Amino acid sequence: MLILMENRFIDRDVISINDFNRDDFLALFKCAEMMRDHEKSENRHLFSGRLKRRRLAELFYEPSTRTRTSFNTAITELGGCSDGFSGIEGTSVVKQESIRDTILMYNANHFDVLVMRHPLDGSVQWAADVSDVPVINGGDGMNEHPTQAMLDAFTLHILNDNRLDGIRVGLGGDLMHGRTIRSLSQALALFDNVSIFWAADDFFKMPGDLERLLINRGVKVERLDTPEDVLENCGFYYMTRPQTERIVGKSAQEVRELLQRYRITPERLERFKGKILHPLPINSQLAEIDNLVYYMGCQGFLEQAENGIFVRKALLYLMMPEEGYTLFRGVLNPEINRSNNRIFREVNEGGRKDGNGEKIVRNIEDGLVLDHLKPASAEEIARELMLVEGGYSCITASVAGGGEGKAKSFLKTNLHGLSERELKRIALISGEPTVNLIRNGGVAEKFVYLLCGNDNCVTRVVKEDVPGKFYYDGEIRCGYCRRPYAPENRKISGGELNRYAGSLPRRG
Repeated sequence: MLILMENRFIDRDVISINDFNRDDFLALFKCAEMMRDHEKSENRHLFSGRLKRRRLAELFYEPSTRTRTSFNTAITELGGCSDGFSGIEGTSVVKQESIRDTILMYNANHFDVLVMRHPLDGSVQWAADVSDVPVINGGDGMNEHPTQAMLDAFTLHILNDNRLDGIRVGLGGDLMHGRTIRSLSQALALFDNVSIFWAADDFFKMPGDLERLLINRGVKVERLDTPEDVLENCGFYYMTRPQTERIVGKSAQEVRELLQRYRITPERLERFKGKILHPLPINSQLAEIDNLVYYMGCQGFLEQAENGIFVRKALLYLMMPEEGYTLFRGVLNPEINRSNNRIFREVNEGGRKDGNGEKIVRNIEDGLVLDHLKPASAEEIARELMLVEGGYSCITASVAGGGEGKAKSFLKTNLHGLSERELKRIALISGEPTVNLIRNGGVAEKFVYLLCGNDNCVTRVVKEDVPGKFYYDGEIRCGYCRRPYAPENRKISGGELNRYAGSLPRRG
């Protein structure tokens, strides 16, 4: 049996493309090509004893055909077995079981690796944080789908004479709402002299943060007017379906009309000498790729789908050693729950004053003040925290705010402190609240509470209890969904912001 000299994947989570480098990809391609060669030589089961008695958990909170089935095929052909769920019906998720608890129960049931798909961005990173065994991202919301990018990049690699340097790829369809575009383009950015061309309606355009990231990594990114323009400039065209399950504000008819200009048809492919790829499934009603393209020589998406088996088989082969297993600890590391989403501010001894010139902290010996709240939000926050029902004092008011002259709310209460759940509830009502902890009549601590601005981020779901974490790679980014975050609170000084950024973990 062939053993690769260097294994870069053993016991490793597969959460984001950004966690891997060029050499990682080339090592994976080498192993996947080995799996492919044995398949094509009718020796599929050569490695059937490699993962004997290994167990793969498939935790699919959302529907899947290719990803789930190919992982199941991969573990079976390597001698292991799989279990899990596809859809939450019949699971304890319908009883409001959290992601954390679901993951821990699968750890307790002696699974060796978990593959998870979930509608919330960053959810699989949280699963990996709490899991004892490796976790593979099978797609988290609109965020990433790294194994899809791996198989897409592998397909491009073998179709392009085993090289990705200098490749020219066209992107089409829904670039805004789909996770496959985000993952594939970042995978290609690991290679040299890559060019990406795209054409899409503004509603489907490439996200600005993704385009900036690619350009910063040396990728040429160019928006063109039509699919014909893109096809003329590339050797491979990667089409995607409209993510109707994630699109809000547009009817199916509106989506169909927007897409019509960008459909891939035989007429558009008359002079195209390359390959058409698609992560699948194709939306049969909207038909972003015309049915007749299936029968053309430039169709490459069926081979691409089969490559998913070889890549996922290679990944599992590399991730799990033949001997040994991970014992269930039954204990969570407290470090997992540590957050870094508070920008601590300098305490102003003079004190902020209300509209009557009185200090906001006056008449509070021990308690807290919430400041810089959205207009009229203090009353809503008081109701959300059930301050009156809990027997706490509750004073809300508004003051003129800043140079813009906008009113802002504040809330004074003798509530001694706030839990993380309470802070999240406040931030969901009024972003970036300033929290003043009052002790012995003075401000003992003052901080701005940050909550990721991505509405679909797992950190914004109160009941999931995911700690707010950020890191710095030239921009402040959420540690879970990895979207950039720019504080908007005008009271945060440049020095305070710089100190905060300097305290964050570095990546990239």
